[in-house]
Amino acid sequence: MSADPAMTSSGTRKRLEHVDAMRPIKQTAVIATHALIFFAPLSTSFAAGALLTLTHFSREAFLFVSACMLAYSYRTHASVKIAPYWRRRFISVGVPYLVWTLVYLPISVMVPTSRFPYERVPWGTVFSLHGLHDLLFAITTGYYHLYFLLVLLEFYVIFPLVFTLLRRHPSSHLLVMVFALLWQIFWDYLVRHGHPSFVLSGKIETRLVFSYPLYLLGGVVAAFHLDALHDWLRRHVRTVVVGTVASAVVPLLIDAFHRRLHVPPYLVPGGNPFSPLVIPYDVGAIFCVYLFGVYLVSPRRSSRTRAITQSGSDAAYGIYLSQIVWIVFLHRWAHAWGISRHVPWPVLLLVVVVVAYLAGFLFSALVARTPLARAVVGRSRVPWSTLLPHLRSYVVPVRRDEHGAGPMDLSDA
Repeated sequence: MSADPAMTSSGTRKRLEHVDAMRPIKQTAVIATHALIFFAPLSTSFAAGALLTLTHFSREAFLFVSACMLAYSYRTHASVKIAPYWRRRFISVGVPYLVWTLVYLPISVMVPTSRFPYERVPWGTVFSLHGLHDLLFAITTGYYHLYFLLVLLEFYVIFPLVFTLLRRHPSSHLLVMVFALLWQIFWDYLVRHGHPSFVLSGKIETRLVFSYPLYLLGGVVAAFHLDALHDWLRRHVRTVVVGTVASAVVPLLIDAFHRRLHVPPYLVPGGNPFSPLVIPYDVGAIFCVYLFGVYLVSPRRSSRTRAITQSGSDAAYGIYLSQIVWIVFLHRWAHAWGISRHVPWPVLLLVVVVVAYLAGFLFSALVARTPLARAVVGRSRVPWSTLLPHLRSYVVPVRRDEHGAGPMDLSDA
């Protein structure tokens, strides 16, 4: 089965429905990762640490699919026209990044209080030289999860050159992937041990485009062979799923027994998300989510299932951007009300993931119907008449001036 039948188009814009369907799945994994960090006893619970290892693939999936869809949107172009390219990139990624950096600045300096909402903002700190320093630092390094977008912006700088070279030299694709894999394996070791004459902190490493060559370059290469990749994955569903499950066992065992086995720290996934041991699992998990997206948009699924999937895809960018707002307040409220002391963390974690996702979904759906839609949730404004599910159609026409709803949309072709 080719990828083309799953594609809907309008004007000059094309979308792959099954790739869109990956977005809500991936955002759920992102929320689960951050909920684990806030609510689970990572330092004392093997189960919590294992779940964190298993959900952390969402970052690599975000970058892989974003790079793949960007390259796919240019697949019929000989080169990238810089002016419109950067205008679209800035509108879809740069503007939301700056807006949410401003939103999270006061949240990051909030202090606990004894009364609802159990947090207060010291505005004197925000509007000071110290606050300005914090703002500039957040913009240049990416606040918490927003560094995903910072890495994408870095990738956008080199993408025109990467795309042009890979398009002109198709015979080099395999060699590029071998190079990307070797770089992915050894870069983390080099920067953590000072071999390139410098040592990077883990935080800075996560914010450099050089830390994700396998997923970014792999996404571009995959775009040139998307039909073949799609067909291969459809023919080998069982192999992909079983291989992914098997590849998850190795990092979990290393996490469990690394003290007894004396494993080098940079190989322990629980302490290093760049560990080479998680690469097979991360790649397999990305392919599994892709196949699940194919399943969700299959004509065999009910209209309701496909409509819910599309709604989740439409709201996914806003869910991603706003998720930490809901998680931070849920964490503080759970502490203030004593919930975290009386409810088992797995139950609390499940509730937080569901509530944070639904809050982000509702927030995205409401803001998307206001003039703030593009800047705040990265979507084009839609009419209020489409808010209720029974009033919306499954296929939504797209205007020619559409800029695309976030970095995973095919908005440039």
